Amino acid sequence: MSQNQKINKTEACPDCSRPLSQCICGKVASFPTKTRVLILQHPQEKLKLWNSARLANLILPNSILRVGLSWPNLKKASGIETAEPSKWAALYLKGNHKLEKPFQLFNRKEEPLEDASFLQGIIILDGSWKQAHSTWWRNPWLLRVNRIALNVNQASKRNQAKEAGLATIESIAHTLPYLNEPTSVSESLLQQYQDFIVTPNRTGRKPKPFSYSV
Repeated sequence: MSQNQKINKTEACPDCSRPLSQCICGKVASFPTKTRVLILQHPQEKLKLWNSARLANLILPNSILRVGLSWPNLKKASGIETAEPSKWAALYLKGNHKLEKPFQLFNRKEEPLEDASFLQGIIILDGSWKQAHSTWWRNPWLLRVNRIALNVNQASKRNQAKEAGLATIESIAHTLPYLNEPTSVSESLLQQYQDFIVTPNRTGRKPKPFSYSV
């Protein structure tokens, strides 16, 4: 099944953006985080069958999902008047750093930073590589935030055009532990992605309410 397959708008739940036969409303378990998560979603991604942005948004109460192409600044994009670019980081697009660490934080000058405790939020660009690059260059204020590069030694649960690619929810899950968030949050993100998107897409099974056991 192609990761670019789209859901017919008339057959999509208006709240969770899943097919009506796979609606997850009332089934998702939410997990609070101190870290704010801002997801900037390309408009063409909203109704893709494999898109995980809305699911991540439902799981994380401290997340913001914005659909569009550009915003004037971080405050407008996040809706947070106190948001300062120097205290936020975007998952970096280039991915050309020769990383030995699974997680590396860089400042806007691409100088490595060892301490990530000052970060208040992270920014995820939801879309294909081409769409994410477009979003990056349409929003010059992203050049003012810090960058996060991931070197995950784990394949995505979905088929990827590029080996290093991850679903949005997977990128968030692999980032949060390095920001001192409980591992249970990341485990839940990955498991709910499996239960609510991966398995239903591959088997046609109707999702059941999520139950997390420690």
